[in-house]
Amino acid sequence: MKKLILLTIMLATGGGVLAQAQELRHEINLSGGAGLSSMRYDVLGGDNPMRFGLRAGLGYTFFFNDRWGIGTGVEFARYNNRVALPDGLRHSTPMSAYDDLQYVVGMTGFVETQKLSMVNIPLTVQFNAPAGKKVRLYALAGGKIGLPVKASWSQSAASITTGRFNNGLEIYYYEGQPVNNHTAKGDLTMKPAFMLTGELGAKFRLSPQMWLYAGGYIDYGLNNIRKGATDEANIVFFDDPDYADITPGNHSLLEMASATSDVKLLSFGFNLRLGFGWGKKKAKPVPVVLPPPPAPEPVVIPEPEPEPVVEIPEEVKIVMIDLSNTLFAFDRFNLTDEAIVELNKVAAWLNENPELHIEISGHTDSIGTDVYNLRLSESRAKSVHDYLLEQGVSVSRLSYKGYGESEPIADNSTAEGRRQNRRVELKIIDN
Repeated sequence: MKKLILLTIMLATGGGVLAQAQELRHEINLSGGAGLSSMRYDVLGGDNPMRFGLRAGLGYTFFFNDRWGIGTGVEFARYNNRVALPDGLRHSTPMSAYDDLQYVVGMTGFVETQKLSMVNIPLTVQFNAPAGKKVRLYALAGGKIGLPVKASWSQSAASITTGRFNNGLEIYYYEGQPVNNHTAKGDLTMKPAFMLTGELGAKFRLSPQMWLYAGGYIDYGLNNIRKGATDEANIVFFDDPDYADITPGNHSLLEMASATSDVKLLSFGFNLRLGFGWGKKKAKPVPVVLPPPPAPEPVVIPEPEPEPVVEIPEEVKIVMIDLSNTLFAFDRFNLTDEAIVELNKVAAWLNENPELHIEISGHTDSIGTDVYNLRLSESRAKSVHDYLLEQGVSVSRLSYKGYGESEPIADNSTAEGRRQNRRVELKIIDN
């Protein structure tokens, strides 16, 4: 004859709402992105549209809990510009206070390209929110510091004409010889950039240790990164102050303070990231001192000795009740850290009562198919079974079985009823 003592372990989540499975504490990720990445500034009357750029990086994220983490890393980024000035546009330097000279350059078919490579170091906060069994929504926000690695420019023009004003009066304008098919190139000196950064998207679980992130990003520069620009700089070099003769190839537009405004970075596009996690925190076993089981009643009449009734100490009963919402996450069968701490106490009690034989039975609520719930309940029962084995309980004393939704103890039409039905029971059985 079986004698049943019911130990109910309440399962996750309060009212059937989706709960988040615990994430791994550490994550290394590889990322790559593409979109529009440029240096933003105004230039004379010219056109400076956003251009295509790339970025790639290596990052690290530490998760404080299931939802929040902080990340950093290193990222290589490329910023591209192509500036075209309208035909006939003239650029002049400020009037010199010393010799009352002002140099003028006129351009036809002028185009300048600029390229900037930077190493960015981000510091971001990450937020995760559940969106399905293997999907999370995520958001990143924070800042970056960008360190310039290399900056260069090249320009071309169909023709360049030059002239010189005396005393700022056009009546004293002297025009030099035009230069056709002008080309020039050189390097630029840029300052570190400070940026705000953000990213929004979804992450998909590929395995227990691997996530794929896909989302849109934006980086917004806060400071002027141009360095060394002067008002006197011009596109060409004037050989002789008394004449308008020139040597082509002197300055980039970015070196001409009188031609361009402050330079700030801007990029946005689509980013992919592959994350590899590790380091789930494990609970330490907690020693539990329990009173010995009560002695069996004395037998007066020589009849077959009745099966001893084992009374469960009140301390163990309280432990099992307190496991509410800590044993498993919704739709999962892995034990949580909190459940492991409490199950150590149950294992200690079983080891002090080696005569007991236990069946571990898993139960679910009515949400989901019968087949799926049966499999989930058996997996949960097996998780408890395997953990008790690890704590020294003999395998000959333990068995497990999943009952799915077939044995409810409350009404599945209410949230409270479903919460009571999600449980794991320990039954003391005959040998």
